[in-house]
Amino acid sequence: MAGAVKYCVKPDSGRLFPFSRYNDPRGGGSSALERNILRYRAIEITLYLFYNEEIRNFMLTDVYPVAICENFYAISEVPDKKRLSCLLDRLLRDAEAANKLSIEDADTLRQTFLGAGQEGKKLKIAFAFAVKIGIFSEEEASELQMLLGYRNDIAHRIHLVMSDISRNYEAINYTNYFRPKYKYEALGKLRVFRNIIPTRIAKKLRRTLGLNSALFEMAEHVFELDLRRLDRLIAKQIVRERERYKKISGEFNLQGTELVEDLSPRFPANHRSSRTSCGDNYMPATGHLTKRGVEICYRLFDMGKTPLAVAYLMGMSLRSAKRRQQNWIKSGGFSRIRAEVKRYDMYTMQKSGTEMISMKKTGEGV
Repeated sequence: MAGAVKYCVKPDSGRLFPFSRYNDPRGGGSSALERNILRYRAIEITLYLFYNEEIRNFMLTDVYPVAICENFYAISEVPDKKRLSCLLDRLLRDAEAANKLSIEDADTLRQTFLGAGQEGKKLKIAFAFAVKIGIFSEEEASELQMLLGYRNDIAHRIHLVMSDISRNYEAINYTNYFRPKYKYEALGKLRVFRNIIPTRIAKKLRRTLGLNSALFEMAEHVFELDLRRLDRLIAKQIVRERERYKKISGEFNLQGTELVEDLSPRFPANHRSSRTSCGDNYMPATGHLTKRGVEICYRLFDMGKTPLAVAYLMGMSLRSAKRRQQNWIKSGGFSRIRAEVKRYDMYTMQKSGTEMISMKKTGEGV
């Protein structure tokens, strides 16, 4: 479940909330579940970057120099550069062993000589040599190279890594056609490779020891504990979210009630179609309810619907639904006197009269 990937289902037609940027009545505000998933991914990415750099340094610092010293070349290089690179590596190792050169300075000298732009080619040589001497199988080497490549998505396309945790219609439309870059299995697989490398290189290679692991030890321990804690918490929140959705989805069915056809909550006459102003009579912006729409909204509360269910049914924000519920309570709640509504012919979409109700009429029809 690591990372809890969110899948968005493309609606058959139109938007669930046509007058909003978001596909949720709660708007753009994040839920506790969404916040915890994003926290989980942020911690996961931090650990991934450290493990990634550790393995890359091992391949470039310990495997690659041995490969070129043994004349193992997967790609063509200038002969003098091969010889000088091998010589430089030996000198740096001797200087490090004699404590005449720090690890950081040695790494800087290696990178300066080898050139950062050639790192990809050097990794190919290192992985090919690692397969030859039995550190990795060909399948493992291929998988590990793909895992290391995930670093480019994190460094340059972090927005795509997080794109599925969104309520924005544009982001949802994008993820419906292009899968998010997030790889929930990357950290776990990279952790496995990191743990098996020391046992695989015994009697085959010397490994350069550094302070990186010691410097990151406390952070790594805290992050690993946080991942386990968040994993348990997210699993519980997902269960609660599914139960909540299952419970509220039962409120969406209006079959067998009066609120169908021209009395349905999404009927066009229930919503303002434009922003207009005539003298002192201001018409609210698109998406606001008409008087007829307010009455339909109140009838949903008459049926015992929750504000969240009303928000989904009417296509309004949860905040607006809660305000309508307060006004419904002020008007009498379950004991209020219902207002008349104009009826429409479903074929011509023209008004066809006023609803006939047995209850006492108060105010003018809507």
